[in-house]
Amino acid sequence: MKETLDERRDEFESHVWNHAEDAFQMSFDERPPLEAAQFRPIQSIIEQLRNNATDDDISRTIYSEMNDDPSIIFSIMQIVGLTRNKILQDLRGSLAGSSLRVPSSADKLHQKLGVWELAGPYLSKRLRTVLHPLTSLPPDTIHSAVESLNQATWPGWIRQERAKRSGHEAEYRLANLFRALGLPFSPVQKAENPLCRDAQVDGISYDLVVPNEQEPLLCFKATVHTANIGQYGESKDALEVAEAKASLEEFPSRPTLMALIDGVGFRSNREGLNGVLDGADEFCQFSTLWKAAVVAAHVMCHRLLLVLPDRDNHTSFLERYEFAIELASTSFEEPSLISAGEARLEVLD
Repeated sequence: MKETLDERRDEFESHVWNHAEDAFQMSFDERPPLEAAQFRPIQSIIEQLRNNATDDDISRTIYSEMNDDPSIIFSIMQIVGLTRNKILQDLRGSLAGSSLRVPSSADKLHQKLGVWELAGPYLSKRLRTVLHPLTSLPPDTIHSAVESLNQATWPGWIRQERAKRSGHEAEYRLANLFRALGLPFSPVQKAENPLCRDAQVDGISYDLVVPNEQEPLLCFKATVHTANIGQYGESKDALEVAEAKASLEEFPSRPTLMALIDGVGFRSNREGLNGVLDGADEFCQFSTLWKAAVVAAHVMCHRLLLVLPDRDNHTSFLERYEFAIELASTSFEEPSLISAGEARLEVLD
């Protein structure tokens, strides 16, 4: 029997992801010090500013550095507080109606002189604003001051990349679990590149499908929120699950709809969380990722050996899938067991 909505909410709350202590999330917070090649052009521009350099002078310095190493623009953009996309968006606005096209990435800006005539001064003005106060510092303190800027601007610089990667981390972990267990899934590329295309079933996108898109037996919707997502997100999560459920109802042999849902952001999204938990046939979180493997094994007619310390809080789920599970003692040790959140497991047959 499926749990009540209140029971599912209680389970969600008791297993909600502590992203602040997650190794993947913490990796975004660790900004390495600037390398010598990254510091050198910034030091050179500070020296130019000491000598009353013009914006054209600074622009030529950036252009020269980019000819040697185009990626140098990223550390320059970070230091002045830009994001990866803002300069591109601003240049597109300035060139609206022009035949010139802004490259898709900032490290190609110097390759189009018509575009660089705008991009160079754009960067120069921001470098002057940020770096000119450093010209009054003793030369032997410049490196430390620039490194402080490097660390201070890193969270803003990485914010977009963190959001993009975090949004796909759930399906990445799910795909790697299935790959480790030898359970078939699509798209198989998710285990290497979680940003690849989603699976398509009856015109609906799914983060993962078991065993494949042509004969779907289990379809996943994965959603993780680590912050307040606002009104748009509140309706979006529940709506996507409702649309998926309605689509799958049309299948002669209805696939199972499972949600991988987690994050403290859902505490500000009660209606969205309710819609997902109530609409999905099953759900799991990072700490209960083992449940996804159990359901996948069930639809593929496999059995799993499951070592689960927290059995009492999953009684209903374990009863629903008892024919796909062989529970082992929590003291059971075997090198072939795969970790999946709070449990360890392996496919038996």
